[in-house]
Amino acid sequence: MKLALNSGRWKRFFSVPCAVADNYLKLADGPALKVLLYMLSCEDEPEAQKIISATGISERAFEEAIAFWRELGVISNEEGEPAQVQSERTEDPAPIKTPVLKPSRSSYTPKDIADELKTSPELKELFNEAEATLGRILRHSDHETLISLRDYYGFSEQSIVLILGYCADLGKTSARYYETVAKNLYDSGITDFHSIETEFERSRERYGFEAQIKRDFGIDANLSKKQSGYISSWSDLGFGLDMISLAKDRCLDATNKISFAYIDKILQSWHEKGFKTPEAAESEQKPNKSDDGGFDWDEFDRFTLGISEKETK
Repeated sequence: MKLALNSGRWKRFFSVPCAVADNYLKLADGPALKVLLYMLSCEDEPEAQKIISATGISERAFEEAIAFWRELGVISNEEGEPAQVQSERTEDPAPIKTPVLKPSRSSYTPKDIADELKTSPELKELFNEAEATLGRILRHSDHETLISLRDYYGFSEQSIVLILGYCADLGKTSARYYETVAKNLYDSGITDFHSIETEFERSRERYGFEAQIKRDFGIDANLSKKQSGYISSWSDLGFGLDMISLAKDRCLDATNKISFAYIDKILQSWHEKGFKTPEAAESEQKPNKSDDGGFDWDEFDRFTLGISEKETK
């Protein structure tokens, strides 16, 4: 599809250096381009507040945009000289008495990244794949993080895209989030493509199992870390939704509410007794009726959870 500008509608023009399109469009985000275009259109040196008002960006976005262009030497400092760009990458010192040195999170200036893009088609392809996977334009923080995942954590480009895809499926596309996921994988020794793929499959199954439990329990809110831990332990014990749902019903009968701790005691008791099916659990002797016609809940606890009579008093 060919696109054409309706330039006849414009009364005034200004020049934009070709270097902006050739070198910086891939690196600059929206606010940075807004600031640069507005400054190029001004005959004098506009004040900061005037730029913020004209471009509609926040003060913080303005400051980040100015820092971005200064690092590239596009905008001069107050003395009229191009801002010095720190091209040397700095790394955190290795911890003392640490037998295995982990790679450190490093900093990259926009100039560092622009220079590497000129000589690394693999990095350019990684950025393209990352944008397509995340469904958004990459920011400078993304560029830094992606290079760090490759150069310092040692993930392959394919593994990085796999990590991004996993995060995108969860609706989490920030650089901070996918770096945290990658770091957790690294700390767990999961660094090659197939191991990462296997781990993500396990995570998806776990999330799917949690979703089933939430629906059965009538829970709409996010689970707490402790609740997720309970569900994970039930899965590790080999219990499916049918057994967990039965334990939930027993819990509701006894307490008139859903208690993960109580359900866990029921399932732990069934595991110790070797009950793996609802039929086996249902075959367990029922408690006696109390004088008022209902169940004797102290006895229920004793026969279901293995609690002594002394403990129920």
